Amino acid sequence: MLYTPPRPRASGKARSRPSPAAFCRPRAARIVCVRPVRNAPCLYCRCDRNAAQLEGAAANADAAARQGALPLLLMHADATRLPLHDGSVDAVLSDLPFGRKHGRREGLYAAALREWRRVLRPGGCAVLLTTRKAELAEVVSADPAWAKVGRHHLMIGALMACAHVLRRQ
Repeated sequence: MLYTPPRPRASGKARSRPSPAAFCRPRAARIVCVRPVRNAPCLYCRCDRNAAQLEGAAANADAAARQGALPLLLMHADATRLPLHDGSVDAVLSDLPFGRKHGRREGLYAAALREWRRVLRPGGCAVLLTTRKAELAEVVSADPAWAKVGRHHLMIGALMACAHVLRRQ
């Protein structure tokens, strides 16, 4: 686990980011969750199910901190069972696993969206990247807690992916 409080700037005020976000990659579960306190620095949190991934994240966080990045809290967790309070996250950014196995057959998209609905505050935002547009759209339309805000198509290598922007009602 790594947590370092934010360092003050030369002005004496701590650094903060205006748009906090939570970044999630289910199962492979790279997750960064952010919950700022009003007029206070953001807290960035990364969760992962894999201890080796957390060790790599700690090394990256240390290197980033030397470059002036905000502190990072690391936790061992799964994107479908986050150790976070209800309504404690402002935004989620997730690179969902690509492929039919995860989205429909294993029910990963539905389980992840249920959990993100729980941790996101009302009005919170989710940006979800996937190549499985139909599977994600099916899960989103089945849950009235989500409002579709937008969809952006991207090329990732040779894959056509889509970033779905959702708002929690």
